[in-house]
Amino acid sequence: MDMDVLSEILQSLHLKASVFLHACFRGDWAVDTSGQRRATFHLVASGGCWLHMPDREEPIALAGDDLIVFPHDAQHTISNSQHPVAEDFPRNQLPDESSTGPGVTLICGYFDFDRDSWNPLVDALPAVMIIRNDGTTGVPFSHSLRQLLIHEIEATQLGGALVIDKLSEVMFINTIRHYLNNSSDVGFVAALADEKIGKALSRIHESPSHNWNVERLAQVAGMSRSAFSGRFNHLVGLSPMHYLSRWRMTQAHQLFQTGNHSVAQVAALSGYQSEAAFAKAFKRQFGYGPGVARKNKPPNQSETGS
Repeated sequence: MDMDVLSEILQSLHLKASVFLHACFRGDWAVDTSGQRRATFHLVASGGCWLHMPDREEPIALAGDDLIVFPHDAQHTISNSQHPVAEDFPRNQLPDESSTGPGVTLICGYFDFDRDSWNPLVDALPAVMIIRNDGTTGVPFSHSLRQLLIHEIEATQLGGALVIDKLSEVMFINTIRHYLNNSSDVGFVAALADEKIGKALSRIHESPSHNWNVERLAQVAGMSRSAFSGRFNHLVGLSPMHYLSRWRMTQAHQLFQTGNHSVAQVAALSGYQSEAAFAKAFKRQFGYGPGVARKNKPPNQSETGS
């Protein structure tokens, strides 16, 4: 697997993580963070509980040090009961200190990333990812990282908020790496791991503005044109040129958001000889033109003429 491609795709997320809840629950309780249109995570610091999802008939037992990530805001409930939570049962209530029984400590947080731009890795992630403390992750320091996060949250030291957020970001990246090690044979993750298709993806990401065509990418992969196109489409779910175009637009969108480039400059950096052709492709992907993207950059970015 070409980890440079993976690193670039992860960097393009502009990932930010934050913890919003650290509490010990006793008695009857339920936590449900779905419906926020944000990726969320729950780390079971101690104790045992149950994960309920509407598309799964059986609940999933959770134990201490289990990490649950919902990249696409899937509907879910985590509770003390093996049985489904009633619709009218109150959720997300702070723990009642008078409650008795075994305690379950949860750490819950958000993963925020750029959702305006297309990201093939995020699209490939499943509805829920669970990393357990059973030694099967195949990702170095995964358990130690979660324990460090728990320790930092419970220690409440100066500067802890920043450390907690950064540890949460690394935890998300480790979750992605866990998924890479346990992915199926089809999909973008499998394409990254594929010796030949991975080479082509690497070259696309190294030089997206290059004058690529299917023949040149097939040569990079060491395959015939037809075999390359078929395998690329099978793994990635897009044709090579469609993937190239979408990634170019993703990079272009980020250039508008983070710099003061003109539309003509970004068009050239994206491999387009014609500003009009670039504008048409950009609007086809985002639903609005490059001028709108350029004006709607973060407020701390100064603007120049087009």
